[in-house]
Amino acid sequence: MDTARKALKTALHGEGIYYFRFTGARQQAIFRSVFEYDYATQILSQVEGCSLLAYLFTEREIHCVIHCNRDWPGVSEDIREAFIRLHDRLWDNQKAVLSEEVLIALVDEHACLADLVITLHMLPVSRMLVAEPSLYPWSSDHYYRLQEPPHWLEVGRVLNQLSQTRHNRAQRYESAIAAPDKKLLDLSSDSSSGYLVFGRDEFIQKQISSANVSKAVRTRSELERLRNDAIGLVAERFGISADDMSDRSYRRQYHRLMPLAAWLLRQRDLCDETIADLLNEDEDIIPIWIRGIPAEHPQALTDRLSALWTPRTQTIATAATQKNGPAKRHENDAATESESADDSSSSTSDKPDTNKEDIRARV
Repeated sequence: MDTARKALKTALHGEGIYYFRFTGARQQAIFRSVFEYDYATQILSQVEGCSLLAYLFTEREIHCVIHCNRDWPGVSEDIREAFIRLHDRLWDNQKAVLSEEVLIALVDEHACLADLVITLHMLPVSRMLVAEPSLYPWSSDHYYRLQEPPHWLEVGRVLNQLSQTRHNRAQRYESAIAAPDKKLLDLSSDSSSGYLVFGRDEFIQKQISSANVSKAVRTRSELERLRNDAIGLVAERFGISADDMSDRSYRRQYHRLMPLAAWLLRQRDLCDETIADLLNEDEDIIPIWIRGIPAEHPQALTDRLSALWTPRTQTIATAATQKNGPAKRHENDAATESESADDSSSSTSDKPDTNKEDIRARV
């Protein structure tokens, strides 16, 4: 039973189209004034490496469909931080606006995207807020009805599915959303197969297979070595042993230093799920840890850790290329990642740390 319940919460990772549902932090309202809705639209349309396809705002919720060219944890984190900055700028009060808990579902573009966007735009009608979606002011519905929608909203991917031609696509959208037999999805839960996804079973299996291929790039022993090296590097900088740093009985020290190890592992392109597994932590805590690093540690320290953690990759690759020639360049590049993890922590012992006592005092 526990396994089945856990499967219902399984999220897929990687690039793709995702449906996000954010709620207010501490069950509070997200929006305090009308003009904040326009600012929220700007935030969603300007997320790095993403394209906004659809959105809908209520006082306490943000629903959006976004095409992400990177994994969704970084996207959701960027959105959450952008709302913190917005609230600070508007109300001179820096606080969390969006809850850490967010529903994120991968979308099968060819099978479910159009139905999902129509369902999203119909939400105010389903909740009996308005008689028809065009009357609701805080959604992307009215942009889908324009002949020339704004460039920051990517409506074409949906309209192309509703119309086979480039002409009268907006009218085709109006007909589809007004149809009495339109297909509406359940936005309150994941759709099938125990995964947070709107899509076909074959689409899910393809995504799982793709994720497994990505994970196979590093073996379990390589991942564990990266973890040990990250913990060892942080521990050495603070003048303690790796065992002491990993000891949960020293709660303040553990929760202050272990986020730095998680941050280093994320720099090696490990997803939060993998990092949580390596550190035996809950996946949801990893982004919280990493967001709290600037408040806990000076920029000089994180810059130093980053410099010690990354430069050996380029050094080894360059040396290997010069020694073996172009024919072995790809082979050396493949081995660089795992080798650099070993070298990064050992390299710290060769360099005196003039600030060790000062850093240790901050623990």
